[in-house]
Amino acid sequence: MYRQVLRTAALILAIGLQSQAVRAQDNPILKFLFGNQDPRLTATGIGIGAAATGASYALTHKHGVPATRIASPGFAYAITSFGCAVVYPIIGTIVLHRELTPREAYAGIAGCFIPFIGPWIVERTLPHTAWNDGISPGLSPRHHPYRHRRKHP
Repeated sequence: MYRQVLRTAALILAIGLQSQAVRAQDNPILKFLFGNQDPRLTATGIGIGAAATGASYALTHKHGVPATRIASPGFAYAITSFGCAVVYPIIGTIVLHRELTPREAYAGIAGCFIPFIGPWIVERTLPHTAWNDGISPGLSPRHHPYRHRRKHP
């Protein structure tokens, strides 16, 4: 009897642990982490941010005898933030194989200057218009002009 209960519990556990399809729009954790942008852009931002942090540390770390710095902390922050803001749209375009929408570019650039909070500020303040979201004003997001074109006589 005990073995049957144990097997039933193991079966229920195995059924409950089966993988399910993940959709970012339905999962609140993924929506919180990635917002409304592609997860590949989040990974790009994390990589570029880590590189900027490493460069900032290298600029402010004391070297040699007597110990001297290459740059002050404020100057290093300005240099690395500007470099991040320049490189982010380029790397993001390469990773996605398409142009970034203005919202994606602004969020990434704001994330270079104010990490974690910058993209959230852009998301809250930038209006959801066709231009900012990268949608053609005359077309719905699901409409593809090159597919299923009807011929009118």
